[in-house]
Amino acid sequence: MARLFYAMIILLLVIATPAIAEPSCKTVAKGIVPCVSYIRGKHHKSDKPSNMCCKGLNDIAKEVKNGKDRVAVCKCIKMALSRIHYDPTRITLASQQCHTPSSLPSVGQHTNCARAI
Repeated sequence: MARLFYAMIILLLVIATPAIAEPSCKTVAKGIVPCVSYIRGKHHKSDKPSNMCCKGLNDIAKEVKNGKDRVAVCKCIKMALSRIHYDPTRITLASQQCHTPSSLPSVGQHTNCARAI
C-alpha cells in the first residue's frame, strides 16, 4: 500500500512539473528593437550599443538556458529583423560589448539556426 502511495506521489510530481518553455519571440523582439540602429551599422564600429540595447540583449541572454533556447532565439531574431538590412556580426559584437551572460550568435537572414548553437 505504501508503495502505491509513493508511486502516486511521484506520478503527480512528474505530471505537475511545468515544462520549461523556450524564450518567446515577443521577448526577443522587445530586446532586439533598441539595438536596430546599432546592428544596422548606423554607429561607427568604435561606438558602443545604447544602455537600452544592452538591457534588451541581457534580457534575451537570460532566457537562454540550453541549445534549444539558442535555436529558438536565433529564429526569433531572424523573424524580428527579416525586413531590414543589417550587419549580422554586429549582433555578436553588441552582445560582447554589453557583457551578456552568453554571447548571441551572428544571425543573418541565411543563418541556419540549428548550427548557431
